[in-house]
Amino acid sequence: MGVLGGLDGIRCILAFRAFRGLGFTLLILIGFFSAPASALDPSCKLEEPYEAPKFVPPPLEPRESKTHLIDNGDGTLSDPDTGLMWAQKDSHADLKRCLNYPESLDYVNGLKTGSHSDWRIPTVKELATLYDDTQANVLAWDQNPDYPLALDKKFAAGAAYWYWSSDCGTTELTECCAKTVYFVNGQVHLRRFEICNSGGVRAVRNLP
Repeated sequence: MGVLGGLDGIRCILAFRAFRGLGFTLLILIGFFSAPASALDPSCKLEEPYEAPKFVPPPLEPRESKTHLIDNGDGTLSDPDTGLMWAQKDSHADLKRCLNYPESLDYVNGLKTGSHSDWRIPTVKELATLYDDTQANVLAWDQNPDYPLALDKKFAAGAAYWYWSSDCGTTELTECCAKTVYFVNGQVHLRRFEICNSGGVRAVRNLP
C-alpha cells in the first residue's frame, strides 16, 4: 500500500520557507492533502449527512382578555368592572362612514340603542378601559389584517380605527381639538374637530 493509501482521513504535508528582505517576511506554505480513505477504498462508505427536521413553532396560547364585558343582547355591552355600558356598534359600524367631532356629538345625542337616550362621548380614561392588548381582532371597517384592533371581539365589526373623547385641548389661538384613542396601539392623539378619516365615536353611558 502506498503512503497516501495508508492515510486515514485528511492529512497534509506542510513546508515553510521564509524570505526576508525589503523590511518584511514572506511566508510560503506548500502542501498537499490526501483524499479520504473512502475515496481510495470503495468498500468504505460514508454515511449520509444528518438533516434536522424542520422547526415548527408551537401554537400560541390565547391570552385571557383583560375586560369582562357582558353582551346584553340589545346592542349594548356592560362592563361590571367600570360601571359603564357601551354601544356594541360604534358610529362607523352603524353609519358606514367616519364622523368628525361635531357630527359625533350629534350622533350620541340622538342615539337610542338599547332603549337608552343618555349616551355620551367617553373620556380618554373610559376609552382606555376598553383597550385590551391581549386582543388583536380584525374588526375595522376595511378588515385589514395588518392593523388588528386591541378590542374585544364582542364589539361589532366595521369599526373605526380611533375614537373621539370628550377631553378637549386648546392652542394659544383657539379651542380646536379633542383627544382621540387609536385602538391599534393605544396611542392618544390630539386631532382637530373637523378631522374624521377612519375615526368615529364609541358611545357610552353609566350603568344605574
